[in-house]
This record gives sequence, structure tokens and C-alpha cells, in this order.
Amino acid sequence: MTDFSHTEPKKENFLWIKQSLDPSASYIVFENDLKQQGGSIFDPAHIAYTYLAREKFVWQQIIDMELSREYLVIRLVPGNEEKVLGRIMGYGFPENTIYYIYKAKEVRK
Repeated sequence: MTDFSHTEPKKENFLWIKQSLDPSASYIVFENDLKQQGGSIFDPAHIAYTYLAREKFVWQQIIDMELSREYLVIRLVPGNEEKVLGRIMGYGFPENTIYYIYKAKEVRK
């Protein structure tokens, strides 16, 4: 599992993201096509990052240079993925933003 951190964006691709996810955690992955939007929607000054920091979420920006796409990968504690997604979207991401939710695998005891 890759340790996501909100330092510099990594130059990787979507397959790398999927292979890097920890199955015991949940994730929201936002995708942005840089060719269609004309630029990044993941500006570090965006107010959504204040919410992510306040809630102590770990995130990483990924840029796929080949496909001109960027991703924002946010690691969550399992359980309230849809609620967190709603809050993040409420901070002004475009409503047509593509997102994926990866829920943690349930461990049976």
C-alpha cells in the first residue's frame, strides 16, 4: 500500500492508484480531464482542502501525463463514504465531476 500524502502531485495513472489502495480503508477518487476543463479543479487553495485537513483525511493528487487527467485520492475511515462525498462536493467542485468510491473490504471475525 502506498502511503498517500498531500505533498507534490505524483505522476502516475489510474491503474497505479487502484493497485495502491489499502483494502482496509475506503477512498473517494475524483477524476478531472484536463483537456475538457482547461485546467486543474484541484487547486491547493480550494476551500475543500480546509475541510480535508480539519477532518484529518489523507489525500494525494495524481497526474496522468499520457491521458491529461488528474485525480484526487482521499483516504477515509470506512463507514460514511457518501456523507463525506456530499460534504466535499458542497465545497464547490463542479457537479459533473467524475468520482469513484472504493469501500473497505469487510473483515469477518
